[in-house]
Amino acid sequence: MQKKYVIALTSITLCLIFLFAVYLSSNRQRVTVSPIEAFNQKEKISFISSWGAYDSKSQRLKSILKKLYDKYPYLEIEDSSMAGEDFLFILKTDFASGNEPDLFGLWPGSDFNLLVEQNKVADLTDLVKSDEAWYNQFKEATWDYVTVNDRIYGLPIEIIYEGLFINKDLFEKYDVKVPTNFEELLNAVKAFKEVGIIPIAYSETPEGSYIYQNMVMKLGGKEDIENPFDEEGQIKPCFIEGMYYMKQLYEAGAFPDRLLYIDDKKRNELFVNKEAAMIVQGSWLIGYNTLSGDDTTVDVIPFPDMPGGKADTTAIIYGCGNGIFHISQKAWEDPKLRQSCSLLLKELTSPENVGILAGGSGFISNIELGDYAPPATVLSTKGEELVENAKELVGPVDSFINRGIWENIIIKRFPNVLKGTMTPEAVFDEVYAAMK
Repeated sequence: MQKKYVIALTSITLCLIFLFAVYLSSNRQRVTVSPIEAFNQKEKISFISSWGAYDSKSQRLKSILKKLYDKYPYLEIEDSSMAGEDFLFILKTDFASGNEPDLFGLWPGSDFNLLVEQNKVADLTDLVKSDEAWYNQFKEATWDYVTVNDRIYGLPIEIIYEGLFINKDLFEKYDVKVPTNFEELLNAVKAFKEVGIIPIAYSETPEGSYIYQNMVMKLGGKEDIENPFDEEGQIKPCFIEGMYYMKQLYEAGAFPDRLLYIDDKKRNELFVNKEAAMIVQGSWLIGYNTLSGDDTTVDVIPFPDMPGGKADTTAIIYGCGNGIFHISQKAWEDPKLRQSCSLLLKELTSPENVGILAGGSGFISNIELGDYAPPATVLSTKGEELVENAKELVGPVDSFINRGIWENIIIKRFPNVLKGTMTPEAVFDEVYAAMK
């Protein structure tokens, strides 16, 4: 009897233990056990600019990012910077796919305006104005480039200009007059063509269109460039006329053969290697990988005057370049990322680091560098003189027309215009259709 009682009691106890175990299993909380290494993971900050690959500032940017990595070892800056026309395409694709960078460089214009309109760029007004010294280091006039509805969406550190770069030694060797007007430019083209020198380094890419943009600027002046369409939505005449003048240059043999195979890098090399006498480019041509700032055989001058042009002889294209840094709205909404991006933004716009970017290049700083100002070079001095002497400063032509229309219609149709298979008027008929 005693034995049966013990067995029964044991069975009941085991049942209770089993039921209790089932209860605990159904009500347990999940606990994640992380490896020790997880506590040492770095915070990743994605960054992109056009200062990559063969760009004149690529190596200096890398040195700055390396220095910041050493200074803030808990941050991992993923730099995806690239040069050339691919930069803008990749940046826009990343934003469209929800994979936008945390920090990025972007020049003013229609793409910047659209991103702000879509609420994809962080409002930096309170951040930068909370530090009076930081805010005041930027030139007052340049806030207009990054301000929308009285709010600041970027911090500009770079001033750019465009002009006609000439290989002085080639002009002297072949006794060619440096052109000051379009007729003289045509004469120079013919003279260099006769001796087997490419007159003008050019490519059928968006960056290659700087020669067209400068022509249009000299034809239309500031008012027509910065307001390219009239009240009826028609393009100002200077844009049509500029295409016809480009066709004249093409027919005179101004450009390299096999244009289809010349990219931005090759185009620049034609000039730097003295295979071409002239190139229409920007201040970013000067520096590492491209044109030495101490090259005394090169000069930069305003683009020649155009027949009936409205712009002053000294007028140049001028503005802010890719050295405008922004924080994406997506990063801003993450408190931790916001703090880290704000820290890096302040570092990237510091006099010390801007001084590094400006060294040996055509980079004109938008902030006072003080003791961090690099020694002036021959070409940096010429560039600053070009800006100081200009009686008319005109914004980049392609920043006042929708970038998609500019690249996918105007630039894409340029080969047809040059070859005579399409008229400039027909090109802009496509523009009007796309704008409807």
